Amino acid sequence: MGGPHSGRPGISALIAARNRVQAAQADIALASVPAHTLHVLRIIGLDQTLRLLPGTES
Repeated sequence: MGGPHSGRPGISALIAARNRVQAAQADIALASVPAHTLHVLRIIGLDQTLRLLPGTES
């Protein structure tokens, strides 16, 4: 995950956000996930718990 939310802090933030959203009985999704980030999400299993959407073209 590139940028300021890379690595373990970024993953922890995603998990915390997912937990808060689920506790509120809501949904969370990620869009336009770069290939390298998607690979990390798959390795740790977050691709199974987060909804992943394709990007939108401008």
